[in-house]
Amino acid sequence: MAPREGFEPPRPRDSGFRIHRNTGLCDLGNAQATVELEIRLFSLGSAMRVTVKHESEEHVLQFPQPVLISEVLQKLGIHASTVLAVHDDTIVPHNSKIDGDIEIELITVSSGG
Repeated sequence: MAPREGFEPPRPRDSGFRIHRNTGLCDLGNAQATVELEIRLFSLGSAMRVTVKHESEEHVLQFPQPVLISEVLQKLGIHASTVLAVHDDTIVPHNSKIDGDIEIELITVSSGG
């Protein structure tokens, strides 16, 4: 039987296992890489990025599902009564739900007598 084009003819003692076939796969990894590659695994659309600017610092948090501004403040350890949340030059209530990437600025509220 003549070998089909593009296929390697079977060896007389071919066991059927890939390691016994001449596939060239055993040569992979022997040479130094010529291209740098960075691989990141993430789920599309599953994490929201919340950037919070507060007292000249910037905090970036990620949440897997919609979150309230009050929950973001709690995660940062900031008491809600001490700050105003501002988005696009508008003060937003702390019970506002975040359901996408957003940047929030926190303004410290002065109190006392």
